[in-house]
Amino acid sequence: MPVGSSVAGGVGRDIVADLSARTADLSHSSSRSPMGDASALMWAARASSDTVREIPYRTVDGRTMLLHVSPSREPVSSPVPTAVFYHGGGWVRGTWRQFLPQASCLNELGMLAVLVEYRMEGPVAAAADAVAAMRAVVENARDIGCDVERIVAIGGSAGGHLALATAVLDLPDTDPNHRPAALVLLNPVTNTCGEFPAGFGRRHFDNDDHARRYSPVHHVGSRTPPVLVMHGTADTAVHHENSVDFARAVMSHGGYAEVILYPGQRHGFFNPRDGARRRPDDENVSYFDRTTWEMARFSRLAVIDKP
Repeated sequence: MPVGSSVAGGVGRDIVADLSARTADLSHSSSRSPMGDASALMWAARASSDTVREIPYRTVDGRTMLLHVSPSREPVSSPVPTAVFYHGGGWVRGTWRQFLPQASCLNELGMLAVLVEYRMEGPVAAAADAVAAMRAVVENARDIGCDVERIVAIGGSAGGHLALATAVLDLPDTDPNHRPAALVLLNPVTNTCGEFPAGFGRRHFDNDDHARRYSPVHHVGSRTPPVLVMHGTADTAVHHENSVDFARAVMSHGGYAEVILYPGQRHGFFNPRDGARRRPDDENVSYFDRTTWEMARFSRLAVIDKP
């Protein structure tokens, strides 16, 4: 269930007010799917890496990191909304392929998807790569067909932290012109100043000040973009109250935040468990389906249908 939203001053006033109004419109409309006519296509989508294009964006210590660009299903003649995905794995493992199924669904809605490789050497290296990747998306926008005003950063677990790094952290290579317009986060790391249940990842930093520098909840401000957070209440890696606290921090600065809590679900509950995709009204719907549906709904509100 959504924690809620607030409307206040600052740079995001018009965006927050518009998003709040359009969310209300959807919640009171029972005559159509929140995905509109694209819903049938979306749930028929199949993940594939056959059409993914690789773009080098950074080389460190002899290793070159790649952006994996998955185009919208239909040819387009103008820049399109773009989802930039960061995989999870505690900053030390994982694969860019994690979000290929979700990327495929957003491709069906006309979005470009970029799946990011990054160094799995802890949060400092990973965050530096995350920021560099977002910069590369913006700088290569014309080539890949990205609308730089309609980018949503998406991540799960440590990848949620990296999506947040592009939006709220002030790192050496941060450029305020390269911030995403919206965020979708799945059981994200939002507080690196402690370990479970207070946070996650403190052990990776030299001291408390170092940890705080990389802790998104401590850097929320009036320019934090609209955010959707999804979290299971049985998560024993990152406590769901961390997400609730983050959303409250966003709202306290006049921003827009939704939190959807999934009772009894553990860490990584949003990953696909079988090959079947089902519509949200199917009684056998999976948590992958539910969370991808919400991801698409929020992306439509925040960037696809953005005025």
